[in-house]
Amino acid sequence: MNSDQVRRALAGIGLVPNRLLGQNFLVNESVAARIASACPSGSILEIGPGLGALTGFLLSADRTVTAVEVSHLMADRLESVFAGHALEVVRGDFLAIDPSRLPGHPFAALAANLPYGISTPALFRLTEPAFETVKTAVVMLQAELADRVTASPGGKEYGRLALGLWPRFTARHLLDAGPEDFYPRPSISSKVLVLERRPVPLVPAELAGAYRRIVAICFSRRRKTILNNLASALGRDRAATVLSLAGIDSGMRAEQLPPECFMRIAEIEGC
Repeated sequence: MNSDQVRRALAGIGLVPNRLLGQNFLVNESVAARIASACPSGSILEIGPGLGALTGFLLSADRTVTAVEVSHLMADRLESVFAGHALEVVRGDFLAIDPSRLPGHPFAALAANLPYGISTPALFRLTEPAFETVKTAVVMLQAELADRVTASPGGKEYGRLALGLWPRFTARHLLDAGPEDFYPRPSISSKVLVLERRPVPLVPAELAGAYRRIVAICFSRRRKTILNNLASALGRDRAATVLSLAGIDSGMRAEQLPPECFMRIAEIEGC
């Protein structure tokens, strides 16, 4: 769909795009086609399909699509436009749904153009046991957020988001999307990432809670050393001991440490 078609479609259902809700509709078909091509065959869960710019490319002979759309107006339109296709439309909020109760479950992949306001919690939902069958997630994010997902130690973007996804997913950049690829044009650029689930999580299930807590503590004050941040939770003597046992320089900051360091701390402390 081009910008004129999107305007007409929105007018037809009486909807005005809400920038505060991140309602910027994809109008570049080549971008939609590349996102769809990165998805495997099987059952696909699409989040926030909107007017269906991506949905049409996801539907194919070897795929079925379940689309979760919070807007009843757009959900009704999707059912009308794609009547007769292998599409199930679910009206609801992705952050609140139980995927096991959706038609099409279990899902092999997920595809989404995520509004900024729900992007981080939506990404973290993929780490939940309910989404274990999702082996591939192709997600469009604001460029700034995408950089945080793919960040490496040492940069200002590196932090809880990259570390939260690292145990279960690898992340790679697929393509860039500029403001001109959307209607209305947003003020920011976007990136599409492909998340691939690791065959075995790098953090065992019994340590997952401790790992998340350690990461949160260590990044609670980014400008402080890891010793000072850990001391706030463990006490200074215990924090120094834990870091020594883990082979970590207590004068370093959390953003300088690779993910394995936080796992070693979690293994030692077990908190």
